[in-house]
Amino acid sequence: MPDVKRRWIEERERDVYHRKAKELGYRSRATFKLMQIDKTFRLLKQGARVIDLGCSPGGWTQYAAEITGPEGLVVAVDAANLKDLGMKQVRFIRADVMNPDLVSSIGPALPRGSADLVMSDLAPDMTGRYEVDHERQIALARRALDISRVFLKSGGNLVVKVFEGELSPSLERHARSLFKKIKKFRPAASRKRSSECYLVCLGFISSKPTRAASQTAL
Repeated sequence: MPDVKRRWIEERERDVYHRKAKELGYRSRATFKLMQIDKTFRLLKQGARVIDLGCSPGGWTQYAAEITGPEGLVVAVDAANLKDLGMKQVRFIRADVMNPDLVSSIGPALPRGSADLVMSDLAPDMTGRYEVDHERQIALARRALDISRVFLKSGGNLVVKVFEGELSPSLERHARSLFKKIKKFRPAASRKRSSECYLVCLGFISSKPTRAASQTAL
């Protein structure tokens, strides 16, 4: 086994959140990031309708479905497959989030046509070159904002991962134009060496056009 892979496996096994995820039956350690965000901002409620972008392997979807309960709905989207969670309130769409046809796929999965919360833990395939990875991740975060404009109800919320860097201030300014309040939050479960943080965008200001016009824009 190559040394780099061996070190990664050893580090993962020592990681407290990885161990807790295994003990509690969660799909990934990332569950604890959402858990910490939710406990701080109280975003998930019983019966809520949620869109989870970049859901695989399912840690965020799993936690959101638990909190929203059987009367809630989580529309989970990822280009990778999502192994069945055994929760009837989860609807999985296998698709690349950058696909322009994604909006027409999400729409029928939302019975009332809008979501209370959009979540995005999207990250690109990492190249190891920070400028490239940062640019690609910001593009994914902007895509999450665009999808939020289409599906969030007035007053709805968004949580989106951001790699901090040269392009992140412009993304934050864009988010501030769409939401009443923006908070930057770094969960304790984020790895110390990671540049990630999350924008918690509260109170969507709805001025969106018709669904057909929004879809064309995307």
